[in-house]
Amino acid sequence: MIKRESLQKRLAMAGLLMLLLAASCLAQISMEMGGQEICANYSANASSLPGLEDAVQEMNSSNAYVNQDLGPAKLVSPSGILNTGKPTYVWESVDGCLYYCLEVRNNLGNVVFKQWFNASDYSPAPGLCSVTPPAVLDPGTYKWKIMSWNCTDYQWSLEKEFIVCTSSSFPGKATLVSPNGIIGTKNPTFVWNAVTGCTRYCLKVVNVTNQNVPILEECYDVEEVLSEKGCSITPGLVLGPGSFRWWIKTINCKGDGPWSNFMSFRYLDMPPGRSTPISPRGLICTNTPAFIWTAVSAATQYHLQVENSTTIIAEEWYVAEDVTRGNRCSAFLSTALPDDDVTYFWRIQASNDAGDGPWSSYRYFEIVNLNNRDAAKKKARMHR
Repeated sequence: MIKRESLQKRLAMAGLLMLLLAASCLAQISMEMGGQEICANYSANASSLPGLEDAVQEMNSSNAYVNQDLGPAKLVSPSGILNTGKPTYVWESVDGCLYYCLEVRNNLGNVVFKQWFNASDYSPAPGLCSVTPPAVLDPGTYKWKIMSWNCTDYQWSLEKEFIVCTSSSFPGKATLVSPNGIIGTKNPTFVWNAVTGCTRYCLKVVNVTNQNVPILEECYDVEEVLSEKGCSITPGLVLGPGSFRWWIKTINCKGDGPWSNFMSFRYLDMPPGRSTPISPRGLICTNTPAFIWTAVSAATQYHLQVENSTTIIAEEWYVAEDVTRGNRCSAFLSTALPDDDVTYFWRIQASNDAGDGPWSSYRYFEIVNLNNRDAAKKKARMHR
């Protein structure tokens, strides 16, 4: 009698253990879903996540899946600019996966679509899975990812971004910024102003001696060229000396916009000329002065040296386009100078792809005692 009761208890414990095991299989997903009901928003024509009985049956009939760890799915498409709000999502299949979960978020991070799919129902090509949900997305930017799942593991993929086109009209004409005039680099950065509603830009560059055969004609998605400063691209040209013209064409899902007006530039394969230092000069009351000098045509970089009577105190390099405003350049040192009434001398040198230009003449300045600024200013005025 005691043995029979003991056997019954063991069987009951075994049954309870199996139920707990099955429940933990779904709890893994339940935790990921924040304890909410799984797949509450699935569509009528798509597979829903199996219930507890289906999961147990799957575990019993598919032993290959029970202890198999999963890798993350590799996403294929969509990405970039789309002309439809009903994309087909494609990813590489994951060995051992029973179900996939597709999640799509908008640019605010809100989930706009989340759906479970039976892995065996969505593999139209070897090694690939794809699905086209019935939901139509509004114009805007979206990110999507895939979870692969079986009864012992689940993994989220990396995210992929795409844009549903927002344009209802053709894009306008781009306004070009640079290169313009004489340049000193054989691989210039092309800069233009962004155009509202444009999702793709095409760049064309020609040599003026043969304008019917472009030396470059490439198109770029807006995310490749757009920044807070506008649009720019450095395409990797190796120009020879000569004169060139370039254009930008705008494109969106509606169609092609117009080509811009052309801009001309000339590449000279020779070092730049000499710059002239302007300030600081004479007596100054700060140990962090702005260094100002005249801009040099075709310069791509400037080399600044600050010396005392015996040694070089500071030596820095600046990208020409970062410090040039009109016909002058201005920059600060990265560290403050000693302020112990030392006399300093500074000079500037321009350079480009062809080499270094000549050094400028030296400009003298002296930092007066900063602890007594009133006296220092008075001393500075007396030396003007």
